[in-house]
Amino acid sequence: MLDRTVIPRTMKAWVAFGAGTLNDVLELKTDWPTPPPPKAGEIMIRVSYVAINPGDAKMIVKPIPFRKAAIAGMDFAGAVIQIGPSALTSPPDLRLGTIVAGTIPMINILRGVGSLAEYLVVPAHAVVEKPKGLQESAAAGLLGIVGQTSVVLLRAANLQRGDKVLLNGASGGVGCVLVQILGGMGVHVTGVCSSKNEPLVRRLGAEEVVDYTAHRDLYEHLSSLVTPSGSRPFDAIFDCVGDDNLYYRSPQYLKIDGKYHSIERGPFGFITQFKFNHWPVLFGGIPRTYSAVFNNPAGSSAREVVSWFEKGCIKEVPIDSVFEMNDALKAFDMLATKRTVGKILIKVRPDATQDGA
Repeated sequence: MLDRTVIPRTMKAWVAFGAGTLNDVLELKTDWPTPPPPKAGEIMIRVSYVAINPGDAKMIVKPIPFRKAAIAGMDFAGAVIQIGPSALTSPPDLRLGTIVAGTIPMINILRGVGSLAEYLVVPAHAVVEKPKGLQESAAAGLLGIVGQTSVVLLRAANLQRGDKVLLNGASGGVGCVLVQILGGMGVHVTGVCSSKNEPLVRRLGAEEVVDYTAHRDLYEHLSSLVTPSGSRPFDAIFDCVGDDNLYYRSPQYLKIDGKYHSIERGPFGFITQFKFNHWPVLFGGIPRTYSAVFNNPAGSSAREVVSWFEKGCIKEVPIDSVFEMNDALKAFDMLATKRTVGKILIKVRPDATQDGA
């Protein structure tokens, strides 16, 4: 095993004891046991930044059998400080000191592994090296859930140049990435956000913006955008907020063979998908295809995001705010408002800098 530094026996970590709301069960431990050395195919990372997501809280709220304690967080960026014995799944170019980023695999999360800690052991195949020109802080936000979910969404949508897309939540973490990628693909994007975020969403690549606060009936307004002699219906809708009414009213503005993609249903979204797609129209069913998109974290998806960045498709990673490790609960409280723009980061390593590329 390759080893770069002496690892302390204990570390700082935000640990949830039992299931419940984060403010009730999450505690900052300053003497939590450091993970054991990495096994074959694993690496140890000294975490610099963690990007938080709505899914972090969802993994804590519901009880998971046989799990008594769990470290919060899924996304991370940091330096490789130990490399376990080589395995077929290990990237050949991984070196000590390499700055990497990614998301903890779901199987590890279910076992209580989390990123909101000073040290983390994950499978080597789950990470990707930070590309040149991307700040380490931004890497935590881009190469984790946000970027990887964008990959899965675009695979599911199978869009072509010239298609029209409605993007709900265009100023959120996933939305900010999708706007840029879709624009680079030649897809016409109509973003839904508040008026104060319109300049950002247009700068990222949206051709049209709908201010959801300006219309008493947002769905009626969307319907008015589709006219027999003018604008055609949308080819796809991406819902990054979780607005079921947007789906219920979609026949008015989504073409008949178009798809409605939602990222808010989590790992059990297939249940909702089955219900929506098989409920007869006669009994209130919606005659449009509903797709519940769930991102199963993977290094291969992160590498695809890196490819987009290196091609210049992603030029900006908006960061809403950066919190210190001790203020993680404040960061989660801000995330819960659903009014953030881009990503919220938590700085785990005190001497980490935001401007290092």
